[in-house]
Amino acid sequence: MKADEINRLDSESGIIATLIKHPDFSFYSENLLPNHFTNRQNRCFYTAICEMAKNNITTVDAFGVMQILESSDAMRRIAKDITIEQIQELIEMSEILARNSIEEYKLLVGNVVDAAFRRDTYQRLKECEDLCCNEEANDIQEKIYGLIDEVMTDYSTTDDIPQFKDVVDDCWNEIQNRQQDGYAGIPFKFDKLNEYATIERGELFIFAAEAKQGKSMMLLNCAMDLLKKDQAVLYLDSELNTRMFTARVLAHLTGIEYRRLTTGNYTEEEKRKIDDARAWLKTRKFTHIYIPMFDQQSIYTAVKKVKHVQGLDVLIVDYFKGSGEGTAFDSYQELGKFVDKHHCSR
Repeated sequence: MKADEINRLDSESGIIATLIKHPDFSFYSENLLPNHFTNRQNRCFYTAICEMAKNNITTVDAFGVMQILESSDAMRRIAKDITIEQIQELIEMSEILARNSIEEYKLLVGNVVDAAFRRDTYQRLKECEDLCCNEEANDIQEKIYGLIDEVMTDYSTTDDIPQFKDVVDDCWNEIQNRQQDGYAGIPFKFDKLNEYATIERGELFIFAAEAKQGKSMMLLNCAMDLLKKDQAVLYLDSELNTRMFTARVLAHLTGIEYRRLTTGNYTEEEKRKIDDARAWLKTRKFTHIYIPMFDQQSIYTAVKKVKHVQGLDVLIVDYFKGSGEGTAFDSYQELGKFVDKHHCSR
């Protein structure tokens, strides 16, 4: 057995022993899951002791643990060969192995979670390798992003539960840092709009109007204003290809009429304005992608790629077509799920 495997199992045994003496310590390790343990018996003991702590049981005994292990068919199958004698032996050994401080216990938890993270990440990477080697596999980009995101999300939680007195100052500092010209969040270009809302990370903002009423021009204005504020923007467009969109952007930035700009009917001075606008755009974190038919897979892949390449503060979708013929509430629900999936501001 390798040294790191010995350390890992020692940490697992130390956790169980500590919880036998201090079952309430389990509230400091809610991010530690039974499947993070490599030893099956330790998984069972951890599950049982956590359940006892939730039921306000402060003394762990062999009979109580066995009762929980036999409380359901699923648990009985997992703990089928664990005897009350083994549980009693473990309780007696806990006198030697148990830690008596929360800090020591959390160190043991960190060791076990870190080992589990490495195992799960390795397993996901192996699955990615299998996908790459399988010529018949479809949608591998989305699947690979999904596999990696899954393991990162699983291990992104924290067991720290600070009291409000410990966070109020940090929260106030964050509130102050977000204050910009009398607004919180990222203000829109149009002051009147900021009286009602600003752009917030993880939130959904919808511009709705009938066809040909200026929605796309409104979004283009917002996009250029965000770039001037040095925000990283992804613009997903179902109507204009990137060439046509670029022409609109340059017309917007230079003040040259779209038709004159696209036909070459502009002066030398206006040509310099166009060159300056193009040079400025190259300094911005901005991506425009033309996707004639939106679907969750194409959007998901685009967002992940851009986040890795340039970062992403705001995602603009022009325009989102719902999948059904439901009510406005149905469309709102669908858009809400869309936001939750991609975790960035719109």
